[in-house]
Amino acid sequence: MLTLRCVLAAVVCGLVSRPAPAADDVFDSNGVKIRYVTEGKGEAVVLIHGWMGDSTMWGRDKSGNTKLNMKNADGFQVIALDCRGHGKSDKPHDPAKYGAEMAADVVRLLDHLKVEKAHLVGYSMGAFVAGEVAATHPHRVRSVIYGGQAPLVVGAKAEVKAAGPSEVEVFAKLVDEGKDLGEYLLAVMPAGRQKPTAGQATALAKLMFDGKDVKALAAAGRSFDELEVTAEQLKKCPAPVLFLHGGNESEAVKGRVAAVRKLLDRGEVKVVEGGDHMTTLAKPEFATAIDQFLRTGKVK
Repeated sequence: MLTLRCVLAAVVCGLVSRPAPAADDVFDSNGVKIRYVTEGKGEAVVLIHGWMGDSTMWGRDKSGNTKLNMKNADGFQVIALDCRGHGKSDKPHDPAKYGAEMAADVVRLLDHLKVEKAHLVGYSMGAFVAGEVAATHPHRVRSVIYGGQAPLVVGAKAEVKAAGPSEVEVFAKLVDEGKDLGEYLLAVMPAGRQKPTAGQATALAKLMFDGKDVKALAAAGRSFDELEVTAEQLKKCPAPVLFLHGGNESEAVKGRVAAVRKLLDRGEVKVVEGGDHMTTLAKPEFATAIDQFLRTGKVK
């Protein structure tokens, strides 16, 4: 999953280039206010952030506001939303308000902006959401980029063996029990990285989650299984597909990508060498691959 530790690494994302004002607004999505930012004109590109992140994942200014000046983005209308439970959007605590409703928010946003079809770029959780949109509204999709993850597809997860509780389960249980979220950071620290001390983890968690609605984040995470689709559904979406991830991504993610590609029997793959789930976003190759794929449906 893309957590706030990934967001901290993404503020220098290669998608950011020249300064320019962006339109920042909210709309009502079936009773939940969803905040979004738009920039530019042309074919629509919807950016869907990861779990615990928000639209600033795709770039922000010195004041911390979302800035969507995508490198070489001429000819595109770039749209980034704060998924429900995140950023400046409403934050219900009921898991039933998430799941497929997060994908429905994307479709309703397209309706709100009077956009018939859009390219979808989802990272981590955003890939789950993009997969649900592609499966349930294939006629609204021009292309799909699954960054740092793959869509949740029936049959694919059986080929990905997870060890121990999931990241979501660890986080949600600590939230339920009102415990120190530093324990969460220690539990999900990637192998091979030096772990902070318990005291350092506690301090970092306080910094990361200050002002965040952790109950809403837990509810969103617990709804991910409801974003699962079938291969048959996804095959009905003929739009070009790109799987984009770092060379040092987790084996679980690599396994899911391979399993989904096998089930679909299609989809380009671009590996950003040296990138992991936290750092791939900030590498120039990530932005270059997105730009190439949006314009041609292929990557070099």
